[in-house]
Amino acid sequence: MDVTRLPATRANTDIGRRLERLQQHLHRRVRRGIEVAPPLLRAGVLVPLLIGHDGPELLFTRRTETVLTHKGQISFPGGQREDVDLETIETALRESYEEIGLDTSRVTVLGELDDVFTSVSAFVITPVVGVVAGGTDKLRPAPDEVKSLLVVPLSTLDGPGVHTTETRRVDDQRYRIHYYRVGDDIIWGATGRIVYQFLQAWQETA
Repeated sequence: MDVTRLPATRANTDIGRRLERLQQHLHRRVRRGIEVAPPLLRAGVLVPLLIGHDGPELLFTRRTETVLTHKGQISFPGGQREDVDLETIETALRESYEEIGLDTSRVTVLGELDDVFTSVSAFVITPVVGVVAGGTDKLRPAPDEVKSLLVVPLSTLDGPGVHTTETRRVDDQRYRIHYYRVGDDIIWGATGRIVYQFLQAWQETA
């Protein structure tokens, strides 16, 4: 299994209590949801939080060039909600199992971030934050969807010069695009907006 693990830029301590504060923050905040009606589609992604030797890390997937949408991009595991899913949390967990072989028993869900709309695929995405036990051990990426895995420490994502933004105008609407340059990869689009949201929530629990 191909896993790229970037080095941390600073150490983190007292992770357990920090995670408790993050869970409390996600549950008491007023989450901004987006109503979904055709042609929009509801989707869910897991924001997988790993606890590495140097502190917390986020797990991403590099998508293949054969998937239907967002070819070759860095993303979180997830996909479209199906009728079998009682809630979007189930979508995120089911898709994570299908895409990277992540057993749901290894995930402790902390809460949800604000919905994110992506015009390319007409998805309204609910990001589900979950702590993954066991790191990348025993993960099995689906070869038709996932080219490889990318593990990035939060300290790297929050480091100087990593995050940049750009404002674009589409149909008289202004959108702020978030870019995170990590090694040879660029995290942007819906995933960049989710990362920005998550880091804001993480910083508020410091």
